[in-house]
Amino acid sequence: MKTIFTKELWDAYVQKVEKDFKLKTYPQLDPYFNFKKDKVILFDLLSDPSLKRMKNHNFTPLIKILQKTPRYKWQEDKELSAGGKYNLETKIRPISFASHFDTYIYGFYSFALNIKYQDYIHKNGFQEVVLAYRSDLEGKCNIQFAKEAFDQIKKSFKEEGECSVIALDIKGYFDHIDHSILKKMWCKIIDEDDLPLDQYKVYRSLTKYSYVNYGSFLKHFNINLKKLEKEQKKKHKGKKNVPKGYQSLFDLIPNDINGSTFHDKMELLRKRKLVAINRTKDRSYSKNGIPQGSALSALLSNIYLAEFDKNIFEKGQNEGFVYRRYCDDLLIICKPEQVNPLKNYIIDLINNDYKLIIQNRKTDVIDFMPSQNGQIRSFRREFDTKKEIFNSLPNEEINFKNLQYLGFEFNGKSIYVRPGSLSRYFRKMKARVAKSISMAYSENAKSDIIFKQQIYSRYSHLGKKNFLSYVKNASKRYYSNSAGEKKDGMNSPSIKRQVAAHMRILKQEIEKTSRQRAKQKGVDIIKK
Repeated sequence: MKTIFTKELWDAYVQKVEKDFKLKTYPQLDPYFNFKKDKVILFDLLSDPSLKRMKNHNFTPLIKILQKTPRYKWQEDKELSAGGKYNLETKIRPISFASHFDTYIYGFYSFALNIKYQDYIHKNGFQEVVLAYRSDLEGKCNIQFAKEAFDQIKKSFKEEGECSVIALDIKGYFDHIDHSILKKMWCKIIDEDDLPLDQYKVYRSLTKYSYVNYGSFLKHFNINLKKLEKEQKKKHKGKKNVPKGYQSLFDLIPNDINGSTFHDKMELLRKRKLVAINRTKDRSYSKNGIPQGSALSALLSNIYLAEFDKNIFEKGQNEGFVYRRYCDDLLIICKPEQVNPLKNYIIDLINNDYKLIIQNRKTDVIDFMPSQNGQIRSFRREFDTKKEIFNSLPNEEINFKNLQYLGFEFNGKSIYVRPGSLSRYFRKMKARVAKSISMAYSENAKSDIIFKQQIYSRYSHLGKKNFLSYVKNASKRYYSNSAGEKKDGMNSPSIKRQVAAHMRILKQEIEKTSRQRAKQKGVDIIKK
């Protein structure tokens, strides 16, 4: 068995990385790796035909950061007569960053294996099923994927007079990936009986992985990054791009504790028990889970379910339903009578054969049928906990419920941006306005000018590649993406109405917050 490396693959990977190259400066234990300048080091490692260099390479522990996202979510409450309420909760998702050097190793294997994976799904005819983490989607994004699903619903309704949608969610997908199944599927994709040595080394690094918790690291060594940043700004007063003052997290540990070398400081982390390993509670190596955030993890989540996707796609071809998967979100468009048998089949298959978890209570079923005035409308189904089936409800207004999919909502006629996404946008916008104005009136401010243009570029349609520009594109019939390609929008007046007032709200927020701050400081407002 030989390495996956070829000079042709390497050249294509280099071209991809260098096209929009930007030095990665996220927190890690190793110094920054300038791919453009030092790629020969990576080339020597990957191209070694003996695989000795790859065999001897020690992957650096990942840095784990807990990403917190506030969001409104429906929560059941037995004490409420209505049965529930919307609360603001915080979703915590662990994200793991590979070392700056290892990121490019994972990046190369992701690039090479993705070609194999895409060849596999095209060869087996289910390329239309998988919507995430691919390079052959012709520039499509969630706007097109959601539109295609909504168009399919309208088509099915027109042909049958009604249709149903099952939306299923895999709980903690990356944390529950079974290592033995992953290895088996990896071998299947590359058409080998076992993993070649270099790929096995990469596989082990992402299954028996070690990591350092970012917050624990800073707390243990009493590191105050805000204080350090302040000192740097003071030191480089007047400069635009102030350097961090460090490249590696190891730069923040004094050399006199345990030595100055990478090895010394790595040894110190192990002595202090700051390096954790993917183990179970009884301290044995876990047989489940890969880190979310590495350059290869997303592709592996597709590879893991390749046979499942093929199975459900072929079943859909035979039984007349449509299946789509976007990472851990599964969507089935089917006939109403197929809902419960299909739901049970999919949950049993994925829970038993793939060791993943789909819960009935997290599953959503929406019926599209004529409302009392004869128009297509979306209605919720009610879950019977005893029988574990979804029951249809009368086509009455009280049972209206929009289908949520990939950040959009659909009621059979109109398409909207998901309200939760809009709420998050407005919260972020207000927080940014408050921060910008606070900085303008702070003692360390170079001037008391509020730079509105910076706020507009992030939180209005005037900016590029922000939430509002994305929403604006979604509302159009057609739009041009960043590559200049013409793409289908949703042609949705409803979306336009949802964000029509955003500029007025933004300007009012700037004015209101500025006046409040100025009043506190006893100064006149200066605008720009």
